[in-house]
Amino acid sequence: MPIPNHAGADAAPDRDAVELEDILGEGDAQLVIEALYRLREDKVDALQNVRVEGLRPGGRAFEPRDFGIPQIDRLLARLGAEPVDESPSAAER
Repeated sequence: MPIPNHAGADAAPDRDAVELEDILGEGDAQLVIEALYRLREDKVDALQNVRVEGLRPGGRAFEPRDFGIPQIDRLLARLGAEPVDESPSAAER
């Protein structure tokens, strides 16, 4: 069994959208997309927390890619999910 190479996750080329419903069915596909949104939300919160704490590995500030946020955004886009609204008014909902 080949071992997947995750080293270039940031550099992975964009691919056509995947019809997750065709693979999992509509209900399970929706669960996967919801889980990805929640995972993204948790990672954004974690990034904000380490920034507030002033943690700086090797003297540099943490970035969204350190938490896989852009990778999750690309995966959601490939799955045809709505883009994340990061406007301040969205956070108040």
